[in-house]
Amino acid sequence: MNAIIVHSLSKHKRSLTIAKAFEGDVFEIKPAKTPPKWYPFQLLLYGFLTVSNKEVAYQPLDIDFKKYDHIILISPVWAGRVNAFMRTFLKEHVFHDKNVTIIGSCDGGYKHYFESFKGLIDGCNTIVDKQIYVKGVKQ
Repeated sequence: MNAIIVHSLSKHKRSLTIAKAFEGDVFEIKPAKTPPKWYPFQLLLYGFLTVSNKEVAYQPLDIDFKKYDHIILISPVWAGRVNAFMRTFLKEHVFHDKNVTIIGSCDGGYKHYFESFKGLIDGCNTIVDKQIYVKGVKQ
């Protein structure tokens, strides 16, 4: 069974759209505080937090990883890498012996995205697929 862990903060909600294409239980990582309303400030703030590897607060998620054999991680690419919310989630929720699919959504600039997951997913897991969507289209 699939656990689909998704974070989507943009106005287009592309990561959520991608998540709906998979069967399984969907868990959405949502910020603990309401994000700034002005989109350019959102980009600056969360881009800074991502690049500087800062922890961010999100609403609690209770996932029993024992129920799942496949974990699908879907999130937007921020500053070319895994965003602060997904990174913080993965540091706080360790799972073992799972098949993992990593999916990024962006408008471009994802060169280091998959590399940025290094150390966030325990080595006993198997990464079975890596996908990138640019402006909602799978590459």
